Amino acid sequence: MSEARESPPAGLTEAAPAPSRILSVIDMGASAVRLVVAEAGPDGKVRILEEASRGVLLGKDTFTDGRIKATTMQATLRVLKGFRRIMEGYGVVHCRAVATSAVREAANRDSFLDRVRLRTGIEVEVIDGPEENRLTYMAVREVLGEHEMLRRGNTLLVEVGGGSADISFLRDGEPVFSGTYALGSIRMRQALASWRGHHDRRVLLLRRHIHNVVEDIKREMPLREATHFIALGGDVRFAASRLGGLESAEGHVRFVKEPDFIAFCDQLAGEQVDELVERYRLPPADAETLVPALLAYRELLLATSAEEITVPDASLRAGIL
Repeated sequence: MSEARESPPAGLTEAAPAPSRILSVIDMGASAVRLVVAEAGPDGKVRILEEASRGVLLGKDTFTDGRIKATTMQATLRVLKGFRRIMEGYGVVHCRAVATSAVREAANRDSFLDRVRLRTGIEVEVIDGPEENRLTYMAVREVLGEHEMLRRGNTLLVEVGGGSADISFLRDGEPVFSGTYALGSIRMRQALASWRGHHDRRVLLLRRHIHNVVEDIKREMPLREATHFIALGGDVRFAASRLGGLESAEGHVRFVKEPDFIAFCDQLAGEQVDELVERYRLPPADAETLVPALLAYRELLLATSAEEITVPDASLRAGIL
């Protein structure tokens, strides 16, 4: 005999489960434009449906000439039109498109954004450093959950992007200091683009610049008090995968011992870009920014008391979702 089911009060009907929604995020960074399409279920859980990334060197223009060139604008429009077709195919109901330092600092950013809106129908929001830090923090919390480093003690959270480094100092899991600093890999690379001297001398100049910026950061944040170090970004994920860092049970986090990471950074710093391309099968654009980014992580890690580096599979795009 089946169990009786209580009827709703007269005049009321049971609410139907909320339907899933298809959402998307576009992240316009210094070296690429990236798309994530996801399904948000009624329970709040998000399932990634598709991810796409197209190399567009917006940062190379802005950090060299202070403005986005017409050719780069056209390349960006082609990418966004392609992303638009992908979103239409999935029936996306809401898209949030954001741009960071490469667009934020461009003298012609308004005309660029107007052209994007008129040609693609996509409204791009230029976000500032504090918003980048907030979104990054949210993404890390989603991946690490109730991990020890987000519940007690001091943790440094770092993402070295193409244009800048977003850094937050967490105390018992809550941000108490945060800032955006001139340690972007493309920015640093372009600052030395005209250098025609020996490779070792170029790396020395790069290390000196990074050291000076980190010394300034020390005056704003108590870096030495940090006993945990969380690093985000494609360059540090590459390093963690090459070093075979210990993976979490869920597979979304890698842990790499500090001496192993430092040694790997120093090894790569001694190699030319074409050597990195050949050895690791990297696209040239990625190989150009790898060493500047890793040397920035290296210097920041050494400024803390952390004994390992934690590399979650998290991003600003995940924070938006």
